[in-house]
Amino acid sequence: MIYLKKYIPYLFLILLSLYLLLYISWQAATTETIEQSSWSCQGEGRNTICEFTNFCVDSKTGPFIIHADRQPPKLNLINADEDGDMWFEPKRVDRPVKAIRMHQTLFVYGLYSPFHFSHFLYNGLIPLYSTMLEYGMPPNAWTMRALTHWTKNTRVDLIVPSHKDIVFDSKDVLTEKQVEAGYQTMCFSKAVVGTGNRCSLWHCDRHIPAAHYASFKEYVFTKAHQRNNTCLTSIVHHTSAGKYRVGILNRKSTRHITNVPELIDRLQKEGDFDIRSIDFDQSACDIVHTAQAVKDLDILIAPFGNGLGAGLFMKDDAVVVSISARWYSEDWFKYAMTAVGRRIFNFECGRAECQEYEPALAASILENYNVTLNATEMQAFMTEQYPEKTMRTYLPGREWNPILQYQKDVARRVDVESFIPYLRMIIKNKPPKGVAYPDACNQENVCCDTKCKGPLDRNVRNELGPWQEL
Repeated sequence: MIYLKKYIPYLFLILLSLYLLLYISWQAATTETIEQSSWSCQGEGRNTICEFTNFCVDSKTGPFIIHADRQPPKLNLINADEDGDMWFEPKRVDRPVKAIRMHQTLFVYGLYSPFHFSHFLYNGLIPLYSTMLEYGMPPNAWTMRALTHWTKNTRVDLIVPSHKDIVFDSKDVLTEKQVEAGYQTMCFSKAVVGTGNRCSLWHCDRHIPAAHYASFKEYVFTKAHQRNNTCLTSIVHHTSAGKYRVGILNRKSTRHITNVPELIDRLQKEGDFDIRSIDFDQSACDIVHTAQAVKDLDILIAPFGNGLGAGLFMKDDAVVVSISARWYSEDWFKYAMTAVGRRIFNFECGRAECQEYEPALAASILENYNVTLNATEMQAFMTEQYPEKTMRTYLPGREWNPILQYQKDVARRVDVESFIPYLRMIIKNKPPKGVAYPDACNQENVCCDTKCKGPLDRNVRNELGPWQEL
């Protein structure tokens, strides 16, 4: 035994030498010398997209290109307003590198608030999918998330036809698709960097064709879903027979509709509604199962916000109805739905009977601004439509920030007696089969309500908009 022990160091050195020999042999067999990168770009400013050859990445350098003297361009990767722009510039290496050559196409992108369903979908995922379509949807493509605006290290369903998704934060490796850049350099023969600031909203420079939204919807429905998924099993059917399938989506916290039972009871008395309650406030409601939850609905009723984005996955002649608070409405989802081709209406009630008051919510919002109001001021903040005089003392020049946040997030009631005739009007104005969406929008109150000029002008009446191919 003592005799053998003296040979252990030699055995270790032999094994280590064999390992190094095998590693060197593997390196020599799998890598090649990458000489130089090149690129060409289209667009300008924040909507520029560039196509690179020999675009490289590893854990030490990050994303880089190879060029002796030419700097790569800076590119905006975010599809939102200018305040959200984030500029990406790959590093430059001035000499050839040894790397694994990747013959796949790499799509380099950024995400805007991926923890928010609709921002992830309309400002991130679909712009990426649209760009991949524009470049021919190359097989076995890879993606790389280079930047994230407002990240919470959220698990994302990157539902695009890509093999792997390179990320640079280990906390973002949350599905089988995400991988961190490795020690060994990889150089992609082709890389498309940026999506050109494309989305359905007014603040984006480029449009996404309506056909791309339809293609994405079809692609999502090719993905397998679980029938026992709680997003689907939690759906409550209140009436199982009726001509019109109605889904009522509520929120558990902010923007909660307080009289949904009253609304359901009134719809049941109408006699021709198949009514179901839907709950999206759970992690099981990923994109695939959200799509399954709404795919056969004729009408989706929901408080203004995230859940309205599910309208993309509804039938082409379906309707989305947003329930606003008394003093707050906006047209974010009107832009999204007019690009998609979904009818959308905003139901507003200006009567005091529709207003709810939430002191805890008000205090929470004001705390974010380090503002404490006395009882009289708090009363004005919650009950007046224009309490800017009260807030100007504390936040001069920013007085409307907390006011609008409260008016947006406060609970609300549905004026049921007014809502039913409004819903009947929407149903009556449904265009006949065979009428194209842009043609239907020529008549008022058919594809959108009367306060829809901006979305219609950008997305429907615009000859260069999403419907330009029709």
